[in-house]
Amino acid sequence: MLADIVVFDGVVEMDALGPLEVLRRAQELDDDFSVRVVGPGDQRSVRGAGGLTFATDGVFTPGEANIVIVAGGGWSARSKVGAWAECQKGDLLHLLAASSATCAVMAGVCTGTMLWAHAGIIAGRRANTHHAAHEELSELGVIVVPERVVDDGDLVTSGGVTSGIDLALWLVARELNDLLAQHIAKNIEYKWFRPSRPLIA
Repeated sequence: MLADIVVFDGVVEMDALGPLEVLRRAQELDDDFSVRVVGPGDQRSVRGAGGLTFATDGVFTPGEANIVIVAGGGWSARSKVGAWAECQKGDLLHLLAASSATCAVMAGVCTGTMLWAHAGIIAGRRANTHHAAHEELSELGVIVVPERVVDDGDLVTSGGVTSGIDLALWLVARELNDLLAQHIAKNIEYKWFRPSRPLIA
């Protein structure tokens, strides 16, 4: 199983690196799981909102990953780099739309959820994003659930930056092994939030 964390210039570092810390530990403990940090273009590194520059593992290509996690950043400020800027460019939205047809799980951390929403594929679904973007997410037809992590089946989203750790632990518990997630949480000394499982109609 492969998880891709999608990043871009202006990403909030913790949106990406919080889940990466959890998922890299899962990768070390489960030979059948791996995680990559990928960008929407061929750039070898990205510069985060806080100034941290870090390398990517490759290019985000639809059809490769089972789990696609999109980080956020710069949305409410309408920053020239970040999730809002990527939305305006549109290239990443097309990649996400294509990926939604092939991946098993779509995931959004903070305003990364807004990119899934603007890609036009989560209207009518239960999701969360940073609280400052709740109204806009609702206007896009998404049912806003203000919890740290919202599990809506093949769509798993979270609120602000720290909730990305909860999201990653939940994905480990749900997709791999609950005891493994508990082990990772204990080792990083983190008391994590477990969301409710999706309602079955």
